[in-house]
Amino acid sequence: MTVDTTSTAGAVAGPRYATRHLIHCPTSWEHYLLDAPSSGEENFVLTGSTPTGHPLFNDGPGLFHDAQAVAEEVREVGEFVGHRYFGVPRERPGLFYRFALSVTDLRAWRAGDAGYSVPPRMTTHLTARPDHVIGGVPRGLTFGVEVRVDDVACCTGTAGLVFLTPALHRNHIEHSRRALRAAPELDDVPDGAGWPVDPAEIGRRAPGNVVVCEPSVSAHGRLTTWVLTRGDNPVFAPSADGQVSGLLLLEALRQTSVLAAGRASGVDADRAVVAGWDVHFRGYAQAGLPLRCVAVPGPLERDSEGRPSVPVTLTVTQHRRAVAEARTSVVQDL
Repeated sequence: MTVDTTSTAGAVAGPRYATRHLIHCPTSWEHYLLDAPSSGEENFVLTGSTPTGHPLFNDGPGLFHDAQAVAEEVREVGEFVGHRYFGVPRERPGLFYRFALSVTDLRAWRAGDAGYSVPPRMTTHLTARPDHVIGGVPRGLTFGVEVRVDDVACCTGTAGLVFLTPALHRNHIEHSRRALRAAPELDDVPDGAGWPVDPAEIGRRAPGNVVVCEPSVSAHGRLTTWVLTRGDNPVFAPSADGQVSGLLLLEALRQTSVLAAGRASGVDADRAVVAGWDVHFRGYAQAGLPLRCVAVPGPLERDSEGRPSVPVTLTVTQHRRAVAEARTSVVQDL
């Protein structure tokens, strides 16, 4: 961590990312000169190259940089921001409960020549605002997100993060587990072993990155699939307390959206981008238990640039209890 007159900077690294730099851009140094946590809005810049060699985000036809990387980087720094700058006790885990993202310039996400010597720079501007402050400590944070790729503004979004006390976090998990065991009549499992879809149908290439099964489709166009928890893939490893990872849920929503748009409207998966996300996480999902994902694609439309676009409404459930609800927009680049 280094400090100068304009920012606080630190390297953010992990097994799923190249090094990124988080830069704090405070509007005032008052709190930090007094070694006190912030009580108002704080601004940050997360900068580095677009992912290269990532086992998931770089798996595909290579036509686009994966905008889903934005969600993952916000997830990785969100908890740190709360603990470091807003005085949230470190023993309180941060859990994202909502996430929205809109790709505003698809051209900036095109990968272009796959043989570039220097990957494009991705800069994410984050605005963090405290929510439900009690005794000077926020119970959550709301993030505003603005993304530039090679200095081209191309994505905006929001995210909501809640911090739970360790006891409350444990109680929520135990309550969820008890609810799953207490109502066997609500058991919801697939008929037989699920068969993964062809990776090409969901814009991937590696079979190990496929997280949805061959779906069934109703007469009204509703598509139902099952989520593969992929215990063989460390990218989708569950949390230490046995919960399905947020990355797995988002990737399942992405794959199901692309699959539904392709099956319903003929969208080409290799040229498809989920350009709009609005996701609400409603509950816990226990790793190792079946997850059902239902998608309802809307009619084929055209975006402002004339590209084919399909809205999709999705619901993820476990034992008939809601885990996540989402609205997405799948756009096919021309």
